[in-house]
Amino acid sequence: MRTSSKSIRTAVWALAILGLATPLRADPSGLPGAGVVRFNDQVGFFIIDQARGLMSFHGTEQTFAQLCSGVPITIEPLTIQLVQTPVGALHALFSGQEHPVLIYPAPSLPDPNHMGREDCPIIASLPVLASGRARLVRTDNDITVQGPGSDAFGWSATGTLKGASGADVNYNETVRALVIKGADEIRTLQLAIQLLP
Repeated sequence: MRTSSKSIRTAVWALAILGLATPLRADPSGLPGAGVVRFNDQVGFFIIDQARGLMSFHGTEQTFAQLCSGVPITIEPLTIQLVQTPVGALHALFSGQEHPVLIYPAPSLPDPNHMGREDCPIIASLPVLASGRARLVRTDNDITVQGPGSDAFGWSATGTLKGASGADVNYNETVRALVIKGADEIRTLQLAIQLLP
């Protein structure tokens, strides 16, 4: 899959879900040359696995139906570590041991890289296929894409979720992608959302 780095950043690293969440507040620009910043902040995002017909929605236990009805969104924090390097790259590590995730069937959005209130007629009626808490680890070797090389990023999430019937389902999600430096292109290397009995 190829798309612009701007659109993939909107979809994969969406920090403003339905226009309600707050963005990251850390400002690493004041770090002199090299340094490490650790903090917790709200992080929410979604990704669509068209091949398997699934979408994951990370960061909240609230459903699209609730959010579209006007319920204020609550995004749970992740632990974030940023490492500024002397060459300009900003390494990022996001982690959570009990990170909320909801799994839906993949919707047919007008723009699959963005989701907002205008999409409520589509997403509000989507059934929740599975929900619960998972272990999430997300890495990015240059989250601002300011270093000298291409930017590899992605995440893995695993856990036991509750299916729509109430039965346990094993959940695995892996996303790996590469932003090609200077080409305004993103290459998806791996994208898989799996629900197994």
